[in-house]
Amino acid sequence: MYKKKILIALALTLPSIDSAIAIDKGNYDRQTSQYLPQGSHLGSFTLLPSFVFQNAYNSNIFYRDKITASGKAQSTPSSYVAHFKPGVAINSNWNRHALGFKLDTDLAQYVTLPDQNNYNDVHTSMNGLLDVVRDSSFTGNIGYNYLHESRGSPDQVNGIGPTFYNTVSFDGLYKHKINRVTVLPTFNFINYAYQDVKTATGSTLLMSTRSHQEFMPSLRVSYEIQPSYEAFLKIVYKEAKYDQLVYTNGSADPMNAYNRNSTGYNFLTGLAFDVSDLVTADVSIGYLTRNYVDAKLKPISGMNGFIDLKWQITKLTTLDGKVSRDINETTQAGVSGLLATGISLGVDHELRRNIHLMLGGSYTKNDYNGVAPGSTQGVRSDSLYSGNVGVKYLLNRYLSTDLSYSMQNRTTNYIGNGYDQSLVMLNVRTQY
Repeated sequence: MYKKKILIALALTLPSIDSAIAIDKGNYDRQTSQYLPQGSHLGSFTLLPSFVFQNAYNSNIFYRDKITASGKAQSTPSSYVAHFKPGVAINSNWNRHALGFKLDTDLAQYVTLPDQNNYNDVHTSMNGLLDVVRDSSFTGNIGYNYLHESRGSPDQVNGIGPTFYNTVSFDGLYKHKINRVTVLPTFNFINYAYQDVKTATGSTLLMSTRSHQEFMPSLRVSYEIQPSYEAFLKIVYKEAKYDQLVYTNGSADPMNAYNRNSTGYNFLTGLAFDVSDLVTADVSIGYLTRNYVDAKLKPISGMNGFIDLKWQITKLTTLDGKVSRDINETTQAGVSGLLATGISLGVDHELRRNIHLMLGGSYTKNDYNGVAPGSTQGVRSDSLYSGNVGVKYLLNRYLSTDLSYSMQNRTTNYIGNGYDQSLVMLNVRTQY
């Protein structure tokens, strides 16, 4: 029982830790062992290669509004996109301790304007679990990612192509249990390194000024009220440190350059429970605050909280729900940060052992803290909606396919910054 609680704590405290230590088993993996990958045994390790070929139709590849900020109509190009996704996981088979490595890639090829849209994303992570003594263990993760930023991000406009960046991260968690009390000190570090972007006119957007590091140590102390129920207190300290002054949207205008270094705290209290493996949840509420070095950037504070729920409604149907509220970074002129409130729900139903139906949706409200100098549109507020439906068919343990449809919509009070997008995907996955 307590191991499940620790997994919940890991999911909330170390969000970047991958599940490479064990075979990935989500809702869809409730199927019998005949559909699970077995891998190839290499001594005390298991090699699990995979490859996904994704066919996608994107109705709005630039995430554009149908009108510009000046009120003029503009095109919203669509495209067929081929995604090639080779990957591999290597997991240890030891009785004590654990070690895992995982590599995922997404090599995207666009038919429409490929020179402005193609990207090659790479995700890597190495995870380890060290059993120190009884009821005491250390979990760590080292990761490197090479990624692209969504074309819908307000922090990268006017670029002829996507903004590329890489991250280097380290996450560590030490768990120690004394009778009914569990102590979980953690440390999270991530370094973001952004690349400059060219515009259609040949000028350069200084996106590299967004490069920064984030440090986030935390301490969670929990008490087992009774089996399956645990109350906890948690404190998180966060520091963001930028390499230099940050230029708004990469434009080299000294009037829109800010020192975005900041520090803040998040105090949380909550309850974790696991009821007969049917309902697993972690619920918390708290208060967070963030202060910025630049006097032009106002501090942010307010109530926040998190809900992470997994409810197995029946043996064949599982519901996942999440609620979160946190402060996110931004580079908008005059805006210190944005308070993001998100809600998501997803349902997975096992129609047959090898046929799964999926339905989900989410809503995110982004409230920007501050107003750009000279702005006539006031404080920016965005509402993002998304929904998806899909079906997955598992032919055998080596081959599966799925078809899905998703939509996204951003509604905002800033003219010319909303968008609608539809995405149809047909995936073929092979694994061993």
